[in-house]
Amino acid sequence: IISAMVGNIECCDDVWVVSRGAGESLKAIGFQGDYHVMHNGVDFEKGRVSEAEVAEAVKGYDLPEGIPMFLYVGRLITYKNVPMILDALKKVSDAGVDFRMVFIGKGPDMEMLQQKAAEYGFMEDNDIPGKCIFTGPVYDRDVLRAWNTRADLFIFPSTFDTNGLVVREAAACGLASVLIEGSCAAEDVTDGRNGFKIEESADAMADFLKEAVKDMPFIGFHSGV
Repeated sequence: IISAMVGNIECCDDVWVVSRGAGESLKAIGFQGDYHVMHNGVDFEKGRVSEAEVAEAVKGYDLPEGIPMFLYVGRLITYKNVPMILDALKKVSDAGVDFRMVFIGKGPDMEMLQQKAAEYGFMEDNDIPGKCIFTGPVYDRDVLRAWNTRADLFIFPSTFDTNGLVVREAAACGLASVLIEGSCAAEDVTDGRNGFKIEESADAMADFLKEAVKDMPFIGFHSGV
């Protein structure tokens, strides 16, 4: 099947891929031709949304001022390294750092992830607000822009995705991403300039977040820009 697929691709006059990693994956399964990298674009208008739009989008969620808010948007599934986020945040919490982690999306492992978050004490319990919020899927593009505006960091540890469209959506809103070194999502990202790159481990993510929150200005919703 792989041979037939590669043969069909090699019959094409031009082969486009969304990242160098995707192109090298083709090479790894036997593709002998050349490819052109054509990065994905986004339909988000460049820039942050208004304070009023952010307030409307996040209305009803416990997001205190001065508490860092992290965001993940995408399928809730283990092969995107989503459990690593929770494992890292457990270490962050044990270090005495407060936060809110918002997961937007759905997927086959959503219930498992919610259970894991509950075991770590991150889910709402009676009058105690939860540190993790699962909103379910959000299809309204303007609402997604508002969430990206409200967040302080976008966390995307996937090494599976060939391009990471959500990373570019976050960037369009001026939101920096935390990415795995060597992943397709981290291509063309310069650490500390237009994003952050870490090793693929909960320890590395926790260490980065603990340091990041010390200098994080929380300029999103709080400044009204």
